[in-house]
Amino acid sequence: MKAFIRNLSLKKKIQSIVFISILLLVVTSFLSIHITSLAHQKVLHQTAATTLSFSAQELNNRLENICTMADMILADNSMQKGLGVYKDSTLTQDRTIAYKTLYTTLNEYYFNFRKNNINYMSLYQDNISIHTHIMSRDKLPDAIKKDLIWRAEDGKGKTLWVTDYSQEYGLFMVKNIRRSQFLKLDSIGNLIVNIDINQLMNSFTDTSRLNEKAGYILYHDGIFIYNSSTLPSEERLLNLFDSRYGQVKLETKNFFYVKRRVPDLGWDFVCMIPYDNIVTSLKVSLNLCIIITLLAVAAAMSLSSILIDSITKHFNILLLKMNNLADGNNHSLFIHYDYRGRNDEVGVLHTRFDETVLAVNDLIRTNYLNEILKKEAQLKALENQMNPHFLYNTLESINWRAKTLGAKDISSMAEALGTLLRITLDQKCKQVPLRTELEMVQCYMTIQKYRYEDRLEYQVIVPPHLLGCCILKLTLQPLVENAIRYGLEENTEGCKIQIVAEQVDNVLHVSVINNGSTFEDKLLEKLKAHQITPHGFGIGLLNIQERLELTYGSAGSLDLYNEKEQAIARLTIPLAIEWEEGECQKGEEPC
Repeated sequence: MKAFIRNLSLKKKIQSIVFISILLLVVTSFLSIHITSLAHQKVLHQTAATTLSFSAQELNNRLENICTMADMILADNSMQKGLGVYKDSTLTQDRTIAYKTLYTTLNEYYFNFRKNNINYMSLYQDNISIHTHIMSRDKLPDAIKKDLIWRAEDGKGKTLWVTDYSQEYGLFMVKNIRRSQFLKLDSIGNLIVNIDINQLMNSFTDTSRLNEKAGYILYHDGIFIYNSSTLPSEERLLNLFDSRYGQVKLETKNFFYVKRRVPDLGWDFVCMIPYDNIVTSLKVSLNLCIIITLLAVAAAMSLSSILIDSITKHFNILLLKMNNLADGNNHSLFIHYDYRGRNDEVGVLHTRFDETVLAVNDLIRTNYLNEILKKEAQLKALENQMNPHFLYNTLESINWRAKTLGAKDISSMAEALGTLLRITLDQKCKQVPLRTELEMVQCYMTIQKYRYEDRLEYQVIVPPHLLGCCILKLTLQPLVENAIRYGLEENTEGCKIQIVAEQVDNVLHVSVINNGSTFEDKLLEKLKAHQITPHGFGIGLLNIQERLELTYGSAGSLDLYNEKEQAIARLTIPLAIEWEEGECQKGEEPC
């Protein structure tokens, strides 16, 4: 991965950095939206919890007021006396007076405490009953009335709340009234108070601080006491409220709920707020944020791409300049933009590179001329090394021949020697036609024939059309001289030397073949590495090879090998155009 990143282009690296930065901003934006959603839910919970706590406390207060009223009725002398007369007296007049007293007192309590949403109040003693509202009392079935009286008596003076019939008939408070006179504590009546639960809940459940109209559920031990008309009254719903707040789904609607406990009574009070609109609002906000974010990302990517291109194009131009220089093109590319007026990094890079290219070109021109002069000096030095060497050996041969045979053949040998000296000492030409090089070899062989007589045979096999081809001067004669030395001087048998020329495509091959000796394997490499010591003219082989490489480069070569018990020295030279009018074609100097 590191290698992949390192090999990315500068533009892609910068784009990657910009993309990662934008991606971090997008993730941060979505995270902020999520945090905002959670904060909204928390605020909603706190608001609903505050409202519900107030409602629960208000409900508890009003029910306590009713309990207080019941205790006051229990302790009221008029109520005690009237109920006692009703129970003990059989006189109609006393009972009538007692009834009026009880009715008046009961209604007084009703009017004083009706703000606590009391619907009606009833007193029961045996077969008599006193009511604040006859019409409301008549709506209550006898079975429920009997159940309420039974519960009151079973409570033995306790204030009890009956929630079994709250959905249809409202909430009931029942209390058995005991005689306090003389501490008899016998039952003298039962008080039943009916509370309008709907009116009670609606009177203090304030939804003004909530975004949506809330619904309420009041229940105890899995039994509904009250639920808003907008909410279902299914008992399975009560099992969904397993935490202090959360979300529930009823049919196709989502609700956010908060649950609290009514103090003293142990009732569970739940506030439910429709959540679909909130969710829809959050989704719309989220979608809007996503669209805005995507548009911002697109705009940022487009703008950053334009800005990045405006920077990287100058580096691309610099790369083109470098590649142009690396390809060997010393001429600078023509760029319309002038970087000399810029002082930033891009301007400095381009200006310094252009200056470097100019300096390199100057060095190349200087070194190129020096290299040409060096090659000229090397070529002349090699030629000068060989010419005196050959001259001294020839003079030695003539001296030896003169001593052995007298002066009979001196004339012809001297004539051949003169021709050799004329060709060899000509410093104007580097290359000569093949016929000229063969003429020089012929003169050399004339001299050597006088020395070795019949032991030396010489043959030239060269097609006439190759005689005009250019060849490096003084390349065949050292090879023939080397063949004679190793073919005759170190054995007593005869030696046959052949010079064979042939053309293969645009290459001239000239081979010097002798049957009197063989070449050691990799002789030239060993001579260069000084692994063997040259014998006599061994240095001439290296000189020929170096001259070929300096003149023709890799296209010219000298190969030494053995084939069919013959030693072969093969020259490979790029083929030149035929020699015409004293001049070697192919761009060489006139000869």
